[in-house]
Amino acid sequence: MKQLFNLFFVFIVVNVHAQFAPQAGLLGSTALHKDSSIFVDWATNCTINRGWMNIADTALGKVTSGSSFSAIGIPDGDVVSLGDAGEAIYYFSNPIVNGPGFDFAIFENGFRNPVDSNLSYMELATVEVSNDGINYKRFAATSHIDTSMQISGFGQYSDCRLVNGLAGKYIANYGTPFDLDEFLLLSSINVNAIHYIKIKDVVGSINRNYCSYDAQQNVVNDPYPTDFISGGFDLDALGIIHQLYPTSILNDSKENTISIYPNPCQNILHIQSSEKIKRGTVVSLEGKVVLQFNEMDQDNIDVTSLKGGIYLLKLETQKGRFIHKYLSKI
Repeated sequence: MKQLFNLFFVFIVVNVHAQFAPQAGLLGSTALHKDSSIFVDWATNCTINRGWMNIADTALGKVTSGSSFSAIGIPDGDVVSLGDAGEAIYYFSNPIVNGPGFDFAIFENGFRNPVDSNLSYMELATVEVSNDGINYKRFAATSHIDTSMQISGFGQYSDCRLVNGLAGKYIANYGTPFDLDEFLLLSSINVNAIHYIKIKDVVGSINRNYCSYDAQQNVVNDPYPTDFISGGFDLDALGIIHQLYPTSILNDSKENTISIYPNPCQNILHIQSSEKIKRGTVVSLEGKVVLQFNEMDQDNIDVTSLKGGIYLLKLETQKGRFIHKYLSKI
């Protein structure tokens, strides 16, 4: 009789709290696969503010795995780790807008429990949007994950049906979607001009001296500690579903042919384009602009002053924008 009672009790608890969408691939899931035609573009500008390997022991230092370059473009498994309370801030010159249904999705690299499809290793993050990069509004997050025992830093699975409004809910290659409808009634934000999105790692400690809270001031139990260089939320990409201007206006023009050589480059980078290049920007993997040029009439760019490493080269013509990764020095 006692066993029957215990089973009944567990059944009630699961049904009371597991009210949110299930894991990717299951009926009712809101997960969006990276190859879905719903995505019209991918974020290409990201700044990373590293967090700690362990916020309770800052002597260990901050995480170092990945770079801002890891967080742009289509999801590919190359991620940047944010660390405890670390942040990633995306900028969109072509703003994200509120359209029918979801407006963007965030990709992490969680993995599924091989025995129970609803369980996965989740590392979570809060999500905020802004018009000006100063005033942000946070999506209402909810976590009903039990806080009586700390989720261990690695290898312990959680039920994503207990989580809503937090990035990292879904496994790798599946984005967690967000809908700007949530802010429609707020006069303090224009949902049709989102130029910034901030993703902040959830500190998963259930110790109230360090923990993160959901919108109802519940402690969010998340893997902790993750005291290694790749700890915290692992950001892979941000997929855009609705933006102000059609993708073809700001993205690569298929009619334009651009060649960049040599690659790797030592001193002079040669650029040949069928369209006149209006402006160009060279950005480091940390998101810092290290070189700019306008109205190029020649095809030679002197990169002698740059340190050896990988950079992001952004070129804009009258018909579109071309992004190319290249090695500046050998």
